[in-house]
Amino acid sequence: MGNSLKRCVIFLLLFLLLLPVAATAAQTKTTGTIVFYPTDVTDAGDLAYLSDSIRLMLVSRIASTAGSDVRLETKMIKERDKSFYRVMSRLAQTQDGIRISVEAYKPSEDIPQRFHSFASDSAEIISALDLLVADVRRSLFSTKDSSRAQKIPGESNGNDVAVSTSHPDRAYKENSGFGLSILQDEFIAEMAIKVETTERFKSEFFPVRSQGMTAGDIDGDSLDEVLIATNTRLFIYQLRNLRIHHLETIPLPGGLNVHALNVADLDGNGIMEIYLSSTRDGEPRSFVLEWSHASGVKWLAENVYWYLRPMNVPGEGMVLAGQQNGIGNEIQSGIHRMVLEAGGKITKGERFSLPDAIKLFDFVFADLNGDKFPEIVTINEKEQLKVFNSAFELLYTSPTGFGGRELSEGLTVPIRLVVTDFDDDGNDDLLIVDNELYSPKMMSKTRLYRNGQVRGLIWDNDGFIEMWHTNLFPNSIVDFQLLSLTADAKNGANVTARLFILEPEKGDFLEAFLLGSGGNRLLVYGMEFISKEHTGTE
Repeated sequence: MGNSLKRCVIFLLLFLLLLPVAATAAQTKTTGTIVFYPTDVTDAGDLAYLSDSIRLMLVSRIASTAGSDVRLETKMIKERDKSFYRVMSRLAQTQDGIRISVEAYKPSEDIPQRFHSFASDSAEIISALDLLVADVRRSLFSTKDSSRAQKIPGESNGNDVAVSTSHPDRAYKENSGFGLSILQDEFIAEMAIKVETTERFKSEFFPVRSQGMTAGDIDGDSLDEVLIATNTRLFIYQLRNLRIHHLETIPLPGGLNVHALNVADLDGNGIMEIYLSSTRDGEPRSFVLEWSHASGVKWLAENVYWYLRPMNVPGEGMVLAGQQNGIGNEIQSGIHRMVLEAGGKITKGERFSLPDAIKLFDFVFADLNGDKFPEIVTINEKEQLKVFNSAFELLYTSPTGFGGRELSEGLTVPIRLVVTDFDDDGNDDLLIVDNELYSPKMMSKTRLYRNGQVRGLIWDNDGFIEMWHTNLFPNSIVDFQLLSLTADAKNGANVTARLFILEPEKGDFLEAFLLGSGGNRLLVYGMEFISKEHTGTE
């Protein structure tokens, strides 16, 4: 099948699937009616067949956010009644690429707001469309563009904290290459820390649909391994000379729904254990195994009826934590220290002192202010970031949510939180993924994500300040990990950490569903964090 015909089939299927979505969106009414006119493809050349698809994708993305009635016109007409929003779109091929434009009128206004975005080729049309839609929503419906917020306002002891938006004189510095970039507010860089990228790597797509990813030097050879888990297999790769080398594929027991993959050397033997947490028929099933070049695969514990996760406790180090199901497959209150004994037996220890509502994969301990008393940073069911002190007093709540991953069997497992000290000031900092939740309101039981970024946050006692973020991934982010590198691992390069990001092959859930796609791609940033005192800046 030729490329043009294949794309035509793809967008036709999208059109057929999005049509009922658009019709259903008309059942809710929040901002009023939005009229979408046919997309002008006069200058689209061989892409003219995308006319209906472009309009329907605009409908699905704009109307689902605005919560509006939708009307689709079959042709351009001169409206007498101007009491509604009007959206006109255009697709054109130029010598520089593909241009997508929108003219949008607010109710009773005769002067349009104009927006446009570019794609270098047809494969980037959806990404360009997403950026365009973000501008339209922000201007027409005051929808916040979270990628441009520098300070995340929240609550302090239950009260709102008033904070300002980005300073108008601040400019973002971008360290980019191979489609990867780190962006940072220049004002923040001058005041605290400068972030540079020293290496960038983008793999080809892996032919697997991942449930989780992590990275670490699991066998002690000073080279980073990357582990990717599906529901049936565990893949082990190695990053060497900026190439991904496949080392091992480990079959997993049948019937699993994997939701978390972690590594840690809790027994101190120099080889990291691999902790795989999953469910089978709604019940916890966790597995612990080791792998090395010398000895291959060794299963340490199988079919453990606990959700398991190694985690760092400030002042103590890495420990194994666990949580069980209760009645009706609901996660049972209480997270316990666990002990992996010889022979594969895992026993329950004392219970962590935590707020009851917190679940095993929703939180981290972090000493945010350097007082040696760890705070509890957690993500709630609305995907809001919350911070509690050691007395369980609420210090902060983010006003908006940070996206997670698609739900599995009713178990909410957000993407991991990573604690590190990237500005080397003795206080813990936080890395978090911000995936945009874009499920239409009529799909309340399904969570779909796109437009993912990793954000580096520091704590200033009132809330979090964003120090840097990655470029926007229209495909969302499946999982990520940050590794601090030792002197031996740096090999003289200006690298202090490596950021690993796993993204799905397709940028839209609907495309993945229609095409049966399920690949993932690994992206790696080498990063150097240069503090003010290290640069000699006054």
